[in-house]
Amino acid sequence: MMFRTLARGLLARLLFVAAGLAVAGCSDDGATSPTDPANMRSFDQVQRLGNPLVSEVLLQKADHPLHGSIGPDEDVALDGPRVLAFLTGPNSVAGRSANYANVLAGVLLPDMLIVQTDKDPGTAGWLNWVGVPPLANGWGGRKLTDDVTGLALLAVFGDPFGLDPQGAQGKSALTTDNVAFDSPGITPTFPYLAPPN
Repeated sequence: MMFRTLARGLLARLLFVAAGLAVAGCSDDGATSPTDPANMRSFDQVQRLGNPLVSEVLLQKADHPLHGSIGPDEDVALDGPRVLAFLTGPNSVAGRSANYANVLAGVLLPDMLIVQTDKDPGTAGWLNWVGVPPLANGWGGRKLTDDVTGLALLAVFGDPFGLDPQGAQGKSALTTDNVAFDSPGITPTFPYLAPPN
């Protein structure tokens, strides 16, 4: 009888301790709540990449921290002049006309991947959303197989819009990196990429 009473007492204490631990686990431990303004935290954005190679090709290395810290809503005002200087400036390797540079800046800024879901998904591809011939005015986005380096070089040194044949003259060797898509394969399931080769 005494053993039963001790066992019940011990069981009651264990249940009390377990209940206390459960309550402590559910209590407010001082963590911030995303809906409580008094406890909100802010974060600093340190990098942002939208269109492939926009910051890497069209902006000087010294401008990368600025580009990485602003949002797309500030791209035209802050990055636009830098992109135009790269394309048309007196020390520009691109040597493009102001008209062509303005069209290209209008296509690439703000620096976002554009996806138009009202278009045919079969037309997906980087720069395919642009309604300037010969580009497709298509779905947009980017396929894993897109040669974004080749497309970026073509946009900077070639004339994909048919607007600056004079500026593209003599630069055909610069419009490609001469590297074909060499992935061992794309898989139909996540993560879609084959193992590195």
